[in-house]
Amino acid sequence: MLEIGSSLREVRIRRGVELAQVEAETHIRTRYLKALEDERFDLLPGDAYVRGFLRTYADYLELDADLFVDEYKARFAPPEEPLPQLIRRRRIDPRRLPALATVGAVLAVTLVATLAWRLDAGGESTEPASTGGLAPRKPPPTPARAARRAPREARPATLVLTAAQGPCWVSVHLGSQAGRNLHEGTLEQGQSLRFAAKRLWIRLGAPSSLEASVNGKRVRLPADTANVVVTTAGLRTVQGGQPRG
Repeated sequence: MLEIGSSLREVRIRRGVELAQVEAETHIRTRYLKALEDERFDLLPGDAYVRGFLRTYADYLELDADLFVDEYKARFAPPEEPLPQLIRRRRIDPRRLPALATVGAVLAVTLVATLAWRLDAGGESTEPASTGGLAPRKPPPTPARAARRAPREARPATLVLTAAQGPCWVSVHLGSQAGRNLHEGTLEQGQSLRFAAKRLWIRLGAPSSLEASVNGKRVRLPADTANVVVTTAGLRTVQGGQPRG
């Protein structure tokens, strides 16, 4: 069994490298590096951060990063939530279609006959509802009124992230923290990422290394490791999956 923390510490000490030097070259905070070496994974912001920082640290020490990440996932990673079960829709037997069509035709004929009888009896019925009379029909809405009632479809937000000052670990999810993962990894200096969605949930390892814009407008990122949400209204920092007040 691979001892994750002690293996990282032994290789670092054998090479004569201090944690401060590792932080300067990997942009991972010293407290997070020490948490990895102590196997105190609960001190990191989340499971995705642990896997990302662990891979970056192992690569820096020229170790097999996949081996360390697999060992973490096998021993420490939280269990994945089961996928929701799909409810199968009941299919209609094609042999029943003629019978269903006959029933529909009978109902249509009955409705037409009832309406014709009421019109012959003197136009719109004024009988009370308790006797089965038809209530006066409301006039259809005008085109202008229908246009006002039509809901407006939300436009997608276009986010661009650029590693201008140095590398930064980035994890992007669609909609929320539990949404589909769109990207996860280290954005090297000079590289950019572009996403378009109605709502994005993002974890940033070193936001101070990035430049960001939403719908072409420059936005300000947090100074330290943080989670943010991006919508057409802009970018905001969140804690524990909820927006800050």
